[in-house]
This record gives sequence, C-alpha cells and structure tokens, in this order.
Amino acid sequence: MAINKLKRHIIIFVMFVTLMPTGTAIADFAVIVNKDNPVVSMGKSDVKNIFLGKKTFWPDGSGIDVYLQRAGKAHRSFVLEILRKSPQQLSMYWKQALFSGTGIPPNQLQDDQSVIKAVADNAGAIGYIAPEHIDTTVKALELK
Repeated sequence: MAINKLKRHIIIFVMFVTLMPTGTAIADFAVIVNKDNPVVSMGKSDVKNIFLGKKTFWPDGSGIDVYLQRAGKAHRSFVLEILRKSPQQLSMYWKQALFSGTGIPPNQLQDDQSVIKAVADNAGAIGYIAPEHIDTTVKALELK
C-alpha cells in the first residue's frame, strides 16, 4: 500500500516538473539592427517603446527607423511577447495614433527577407525576423 502511494507521488512530481515553464523557451523572433549599430543589447521595455513610437532616437542621438512585418509567426510572437498586444490591437493602436496626429505608423514589410534587407541598408533601422533567418548582414540584439 505504501509503495503505491509513493509511486503516485513520484508520478505527480514528474508531471509537475515536466509541465513547469523552464524560462529557456526559444523565441519565435529575433530583434535585429544594422550590423554597424553599436547597440548589442536592449531591455524589452525599450524595444516596446521603440515599436510603439514612444522612443525615436538611439543613444547617440540618431533617429530610429522601425520595420514591422505585416503578418506571420515572427510578427505574432513579437507583438504578443514584446508589445503585449494582439496583432489586431497593434493595428488599431497605429490607426488611432495616425488619426489623432500623435504618431506615424512604422514601415510594414512583407517578410523576413524584406526586413533583413531594409535593416541591412539603413544604419538606424530596427526590425524583427524569425531567428533562423539571421545572416551576416544584420545583428541580433540580446533582449533583457
């Protein structure tokens, strides 16, 4: 009888540990900047402020050019995790900002390759892509 109880406790413990989040989940996106940008890491709150138009300058005083994707897994993951909005809420956020005159929506590009090219060609650019598409023409930021 005691052995069955012990087995049950072990099974429950193993299930509990297996289902716990580990904190090492791999993100479905990578935030990228031009390879010559001196910034190597950034807080998630700073990234959020940049993509919501609340922070518009790099530490050196140069302007930030923001590139969003129109759709896709990287876009959805980025918007949910970093901006804490749904893609629809983000769209409404920018429509309201444009209508009220409080902001101009960022550039929207079709896919990872378009974002990579835009960021590689613009020293002040920032965007996000699927991590498997990072290449030597851009630099991924470490997010804190």
